[in-house]
Parts: sequence; C-alpha cells; structure tokens
Amino acid sequence: MSEAQTTRSKSTPTEEPMLVITRHFEAPASRVWSALTDPDQAPSWWGPHGFHTPRETIETDFEVGGRYRACMIKDETGEKLWWSGIHTRIDPPAVFEFTYAWDNEDGTRGYETEVAVELEEELGGTRMTFTQGPFESVESRDGHGAGWGEAFDRLASHVRTDG
Repeated sequence: MSEAQTTRSKSTPTEEPMLVITRHFEAPASRVWSALTDPDQAPSWWGPHGFHTPRETIETDFEVGGRYRACMIKDETGEKLWWSGIHTRIDPPAVFEFTYAWDNEDGTRGYETEVAVELEEELGGTRMTFTQGPFESVESRDGHGAGWGEAFDRLASHVRTDG
C-alpha cells in the first residue's frame, strides 16, 4: 500500500459507527511516534487541508490521565474548532489512546469517542492503524475519516522530510 492510501478495514461493515484507517509511512516508527505526540510538530500536519493548528493553541499533559486541548482554524473564515480529551494509554513507540470530543461554544464537550493509534515497523517504514469511535452516525464517522485522511497525508509528508 502506498503512503497516500487510506482504507477502511475490510472487517468493518459500512454501517458500523467505527472508523479504521490504515496507513503506511515512509519513516521509522520512532519518527512517526514523535510527530504524532510532540506538540511542537503538530502544527505541521494537524488538520485537513484548509485548516491550521497554531502551536499556541495546543495544551497537552502527555501522560496517562493527562488532558489535552487544541484548536483548528479554518483558513478561509477564521472559524475556530476546539477539541479536547484525556490520554488513556501511552506505550512508546507503539500505542497511544485518548478520548476525543469537539468543544461546544458554551464550554461543554460534544459527543466523545475513543481513539487508538498503533504503530508497527514494516518493510520500508511504519504501518499505522488508527481507530476512532463509536460515532453517533455513519455521517459523522465519514466526516472524521475524510478530515483525518487529509491530516495523515500531511503527516506522511512531514515524517518523510523531518530529520
């Protein structure tokens, strides 16, 4: 599979409210792990095309039970989209898990999902399996899938060029 391919797991039915993305990155697992977990690298890849995540909006306590919060900004309009969660498992450089929810304008949290990221060294780089859910709807799952897919395109470019 090329680094630009994003696929839904064949074992996940189309109507299942779980998102599974499998990617190959042309970089060692340690470099991919660093890009995924280092808030200083996040602005280089977080968010789909047409969005950016300024470093000053990223707050994280990267330990089990630690909270994180960040903001994606839509380039065209300046609209701010905050999200947050809690790190629930950290096993460098192979696995990390966290909760994920959009923050509402009134300060409350939206519908929460669980995310798992698994990295495995393979010939020519690293295989990442990203799982998120369950979602409230297939439409929500697919929207997140499109956004994460574009972010992972940016991540692939970042880890290929990052030293």
